[in-house]
Amino acid sequence: MTRQVVFIEALDRPGVLSAVTNTIHRMGGNIVTSVGYRLNGHARLLLLIDSNIEEAKLAEAIEENLEDADVYVAEMGPTAAPLIAEFIKERPGIVTVLEHYLDPPDLLDAIMRLPNDVRMKIYPMLSPRTLALFLAEAEEDLVKEIVASVNPKELAKALEELDADEIADILPLLPEHMQRIILQSLPSEKRSEVAKLLKYPPESAGGIMTTSVPVLQKESTVQEALQKLLKEEYYVKDIVVVVDNSKRFYGIVPIDELLRAKPTEKLERLARKPPVTVDPYEDQEEVAKIMLRYEIRRLPVADDKGIFLGIIPIEDVTYVLAEEAAEDVAKLGGLAERPKERYLQASIRELVKLRLPWLLLIYIIESVTASILKQYEETIERIAVAAAFIPLIMDTGGNVGSQASSTIIRALALGEISERSKGDIVYTVLKELVTASTIGVVFALIGLGFAYVVSNSLELAISISLTLFIVIVFSDIVGASLPIIARRLGFDPATLSAPFVTTVVDVSVAVIYMTLVSKLVLGL
Repeated sequence: MTRQVVFIEALDRPGVLSAVTNTIHRMGGNIVTSVGYRLNGHARLLLLIDSNIEEAKLAEAIEENLEDADVYVAEMGPTAAPLIAEFIKERPGIVTVLEHYLDPPDLLDAIMRLPNDVRMKIYPMLSPRTLALFLAEAEEDLVKEIVASVNPKELAKALEELDADEIADILPLLPEHMQRIILQSLPSEKRSEVAKLLKYPPESAGGIMTTSVPVLQKESTVQEALQKLLKEEYYVKDIVVVVDNSKRFYGIVPIDELLRAKPTEKLERLARKPPVTVDPYEDQEEVAKIMLRYEIRRLPVADDKGIFLGIIPIEDVTYVLAEEAAEDVAKLGGLAERPKERYLQASIRELVKLRLPWLLLIYIIESVTASILKQYEETIERIAVAAAFIPLIMDTGGNVGSQASSTIIRALALGEISERSKGDIVYTVLKELVTASTIGVVFALIGLGFAYVVSNSLELAISISLTLFIVIVFSDIVGASLPIIARRLGFDPATLSAPFVTTVVDVSVAVIYMTLVSKLVLGL
């Protein structure tokens, strides 16, 4: 069964809820909860149900039993968020009931669709646990919005619900005076853990690691380890970290091995070192690559002396990968940076700020293309049909360059090639050269035949054929080389996005094509 949301607005009369619940039960659905209120003579109901009923059939069946009713049914998730938001909008206080039945991501999706003034009323009403989970999942701008509506003491109470690493992620986003208030309000042990984590950059291994993991010395026994796991609560509880007397990392013992071992056995005999540990200042993207490469679920973090600092769980790395992917997609699309807030909450000013810089740069570069074509005005006037092929050649070159760029960015991201290896670079360039030449020959032959049929001019057809071959090879090499160059210079390869590669290719097409047409067709 799937969780569904049913939103109903009907004329208020006795028996409305009874008619709805009877219909749902008759069709095989189970009602999890129902809430409602009266508004302007109408009853507004929201039901959460578990069922396999087709949404349209359920809505139709309920409408048949109610007069002048509007019924909407959606599966729990993004499609249901607008229904929940519409229900909450007129009675914000009802979230205190809904938060017990909705998962925080679903409730947050609904709240983010409400007007700003309604959202600001809702945040102080939420329980500390729900508010804490909102803060843990929220983007920077949403964190600031929540902070602006909740008093520091309530905020501190909410943050106490989170692990130290999550608190350390949120605190840098808050004003300094509020950071001090919250730190002072935390229990001393958690305050100490948070302070240690705040030393590291947010996007480093130290910034994403957790210290909430059982740590025992190598002389400890299996029985002592199991007792520690039973007595205390940890974020990572499927392993035990083993250290020596100097707190240097010694190894890891999975919980299943502990359960199979003798109670008196020493941990040093069971501990196994993973293939790699990381420095706390290692970039989070590199951490994700290492964990994927070696298939590590729990990656230890240690300093240059080998002192154990914390563990990076694979669950947290999936978030890092999603975040990095979102950033790369934004840059590949020509945005100056990844949006800091959800699209529905982003202001027009913010969207313009994100898009305008790249668009202006591309416009300036494209104006060079116009200047080049202007110089060949006489050629275009004498052979007007030549101009008809310019967009076709430009688009082909741009597509080839974008494909090559995306392929190399992916290979760099997965560690399949290294920008520091001369062998990898030479092999990549040669491989792309052969690949592009093969594709170029195919397109040149197709272009020759198509251009001759359209123009009835063999010279022009040959010009187009040669241009296609040269442009495809050139575009491929440019598209493949720019990400490698960017990485060598310390930039994100995705910064040299598809729009930029396409624009560079457009300028090249104008020069190559018009030069060949002038030489081969007009003999200039």
